[in-house]
Amino acid sequence: STMQNSDSESSVSMLDVVEQQDLESAYTAKHALMWYDNHPGHGAQVVDYDATRLSSSMLFVNWKGTVLSNPVLMIEQIVVVLLYLASWWLIERVNIGSRSVSDAADEFTGKMSTLAAFLLGFYTSVTMSRWWRLRTNGIGNIWSASSQLCMFLSEFVTRDEQVLQAVRRYARASLSLQFMRRRYGPELPNHLHELADFGILTRDEVKKLAAYNNNLSESVWTWVAHIVSSLRKTGDIQDTMMLTYLMEKVNLGRSGAALIGAQMGTPIPVPYVHLLGFLVKVHNIVLAFGSGYVLAHHHDRWLFLTLRLVFVPLLYNAILLINAGLADPFRDQANDFSMRKYESGIESDGASYVQAGEHLPEWMHKRFH
Repeated sequence: STMQNSDSESSVSMLDVVEQQDLESAYTAKHALMWYDNHPGHGAQVVDYDATRLSSSMLFVNWKGTVLSNPVLMIEQIVVVLLYLASWWLIERVNIGSRSVSDAADEFTGKMSTLAAFLLGFYTSVTMSRWWRLRTNGIGNIWSASSQLCMFLSEFVTRDEQVLQAVRRYARASLSLQFMRRRYGPELPNHLHELADFGILTRDEVKKLAAYNNNLSESVWTWVAHIVSSLRKTGDIQDTMMLTYLMEKVNLGRSGAALIGAQMGTPIPVPYVHLLGFLVKVHNIVLAFGSGYVLAHHHDRWLFLTLRLVFVPLLYNAILLINAGLADPFRDQANDFSMRKYESGIESDGASYVQAGEHLPEWMHKRFH
């Protein structure tokens, strides 16, 4: 009974600590976003955030790194407000229309809002699915291939650090080339030296890539395949099943790079994106003129009309901008994928498997060595 009471008091104490931490997390004067510095010459990216703080009223003081800090959003909002004020002033001066017409205009803008909300919801769902696929099946496969190759090569084939490090470096290069291709486009060959500057490839390896300059992110996995095939020729890989397994992991990394290239080369069809943007802009214009028309005949509704005009177009424009960012997360914006974080993670994780094999528990040494 005494032990049960002690456990109960301990549980209550832990709950109190957790609740206190939640309160401090939600309302302390710290920024909710965690930033990760990129390579020199590239901007920092948001890599984590405090969800509790962003769920409290303190989110109003956290604008940096959010869509609300986008100047495009502010300009679009100013245009909508000016159209609203201009239409109200014009209707007041000319004195045209009637209450019945203003009611019809109000009803029409409501229907347009419903249609825009539905299509934006579907658009966001598709964009989020594509973004998550890039992270898991694209970056995730490259990362996983490097980690698995390092673990199995070091345990079953060789502990040659040059070989194992080369596998990690070529995986890092494959991923980094995807970022560089999106950022530099046709100018990529002029920036390949950055791979050597960042310590990913050697100068000689960069020259080899520049010599053929074709499908670099995927084709660099040929170097990893050559490492595996050479280990087979030298007798380090004696089992055919092990050779097959390792080559499957090489192809896993290549397929990750291929998925990123294929998806980024096949965006959501332009007619759909254009039509959706057109619908949102027309909705905002109609809402601005309609609200100004209604205000001219229903002065008592000024607060509701103004709040609706401010927040509904703000929301719709923000969703469009968020989707535009999610469509290409390999650029250099605040909420894009962090090139340095991911390529450093590939190096760190791959090395950790080798290090774990070098620091086995004492009982393993006694039992197996």
